[in-house]
Amino acid sequence: MLFGLDIGTRTLVGILAEYDEETESIIIKHFAEVEHENRAMLDGQIHDVNKVAKGVFKIKKTLEEESSINLSEVAIAIAGRFLISSIGSYSLDISTHGYLDSETIKKMELEAVKASTEKLNYSQEMYCVGYSILYYSLDNQWIKHLEGQRGNQAKVKVLAAYLPKNVVEAMMSVLDKVGLKPIHVTLEPIAATSLVVPEDLRNLNVAMVDVGAGTSDISISNKGVITGYGMVPLAGDEITDIISQQLLVDFKTAEMIKKQLSQSDEITYNDILDSPQIVRKEEVIKIITPIIDNITDKIAKEILNLNGKPPVAVMVVGGGGKVPTFTEKLASKLGLPKERVSLKTTKNLENIIFESKRMEGSEYITPLGIVNVALKKQGSVFNTIKINGRNVNMLIIGKDMNVLQALLQSGYSLDKLVGLPSPAIAFELNEKLQIKKGNMGEKAKITVNGVSADIHSPIKPGDHIEIEEPKNGKPVNLKLKDVIQPIEFYLNGEPKTAYPTVIKNGEKVESLEEEIKDGDKIFTSPPKIEDVFKEYNEKIFFTINNLPYEVPVGTIIMKDEEILDKDYQIKNRDLLKTKAVKLPKIKEFLDIETEKMKVFLNGKEVHLNKEEIIASYDGKIVDIEEEVSNGANYSIKKVKKDVQLIDVFSHLSINTEEIQSYEIYLNDQKVESFLQKIEPGANVRLLINDQRNRS
Repeated sequence: MLFGLDIGTRTLVGILAEYDEETESIIIKHFAEVEHENRAMLDGQIHDVNKVAKGVFKIKKTLEEESSINLSEVAIAIAGRFLISSIGSYSLDISTHGYLDSETIKKMELEAVKASTEKLNYSQEMYCVGYSILYYSLDNQWIKHLEGQRGNQAKVKVLAAYLPKNVVEAMMSVLDKVGLKPIHVTLEPIAATSLVVPEDLRNLNVAMVDVGAGTSDISISNKGVITGYGMVPLAGDEITDIISQQLLVDFKTAEMIKKQLSQSDEITYNDILDSPQIVRKEEVIKIITPIIDNITDKIAKEILNLNGKPPVAVMVVGGGGKVPTFTEKLASKLGLPKERVSLKTTKNLENIIFESKRMEGSEYITPLGIVNVALKKQGSVFNTIKINGRNVNMLIIGKDMNVLQALLQSGYSLDKLVGLPSPAIAFELNEKLQIKKGNMGEKAKITVNGVSADIHSPIKPGDHIEIEEPKNGKPVNLKLKDVIQPIEFYLNGEPKTAYPTVIKNGEKVESLEEEIKDGDKIFTSPPKIEDVFKEYNEKIFFTINNLPYEVPVGTIIMKDEEILDKDYQIKNRDLLKTKAVKLPKIKEFLDIETEKMKVFLNGKEVHLNKEEIIASYDGKIVDIEEEVSNGANYSIKKVKKDVQLIDVFSHLSINTEEIQSYEIYLNDQKVESFLQKIEPGANVRLLINDQRNRS
């Protein structure tokens, strides 16, 4: 079952039809008709997408209820507003093809359409909305049909019709809003011509004029083919407008008066002041005559422009052509007998069978023509390609078809072409928000017929497009070392680097290889001496009589000749140097006065200690000449001592190797022992005989 839809300027007509292959008949199952709300379309162009979509939805719903079929696909035709036509041809070597099939012929036709785009010279993109075959040839000989033929070379020449991209896309937007997918798109005059000027009549030079509400679409046939398409942006609405103005009625009432002209001699209506009025047919015709003259004059000129001369006959279809005097005036403008210009209705259409009520009137020619060409697959502007093995019909846009156009028209979501980026990581560094962007995803790999391609690669009918799944971005792997900058300083003139101390989420970090997670809070402080110089033990600690001492020892770090504490924080560009320091002795820290006594040695005054200093550590006596120990607790005290002769002689500088003999006198008395105790004021004499005295 095929759903055909005619979206006219004033009305919408939907038809459900089937094709009987045996009788070659179109069977009309159901049809529905509604008028647009207000003037949603002007001159065949959609001005209010939502209102037009609302009317289409009503048609769709009515037909679905009558047929119990869910409708998702539709055949449509577009009015020739801003119509441009172009001729293209294509030749194919068929010497190895065998008998030509319909698929090969279709590809040839679409290649010819594509060739016609090369002759377009417009800044805006154009959609091909239909084409007619001008001729086929086989081995340079004209032939009516190519299917089933074989030979060396086949050729096709087409007349393609184009409309601006925005005109067509407005129509596509309407269909999309009601969930309909177009499966056949053509031009309204092509659809109408398929019925009123079938192939057998095209040997005659006949013009077909579809006078709708907004446009008058024209096609010309001659010598078996359609030779031209045209359009005049004047039609039934111009007639309605003048009635509305002259009789002071709204557009809807004016439309009713216009339709009554072919049925009544007197017409009753209410004007905009709600006053009842009666007007005679002759009065209305007098009002509309100047407009009809203008419209038929423009149509006649366009026919002459397309055909170069008056045709032998003109077939008028569409509701706008039903107005009295219209066909007569058009005949007059073309210089034809009035019987050569006639209104074509559905009464005498061959091979159209109505199962329900009959569609009467010339206004139904175009909707019936839409289902006729769609069911017979005539003049379709769709290219069939495959995307991941699925058949996709697409319209020809502009001069070249590419992968992107195919994806867009197939409803492919472009966000599927690129993998999702991985989540970003947000963290704080020293109370400042930092954001590491996620890694970008990889593009989907695209091939056309097995060859690597991208979205801008050209395609042609029958091509196979394969799109792999894109790859999402890899998770962000951010480490502390990636965001923490080292401190640069100099040590003994050589450049060095050190990393700050890092606290992450309240805990000290041991390694900068740790990863940063979303929401982490990181604080840094400059590195300390003890952090950078692990072997540096710059001070030792000890006590003397519970008084603490600390002294620099070993290798120390200095800046500007000042010894740095281990907690000193190294700064950028610091100039540091090292220095070696020996361990001091215990006595160097003793500042204790001892009691003295005065004696005389060889007549000179000498002061001797009457007290001595005793140092102990852990209960053991230690020599104050020893080096201090880290962590030691020294106890120092003074004790009285006996002063002996030997203490006196410690004040003499004597070379004992040169002494031969000596005598010691204490208070003028000779003594023999150095251990002799002495008292304050003692007088000591030392007499020495040495080698020098002997000589």
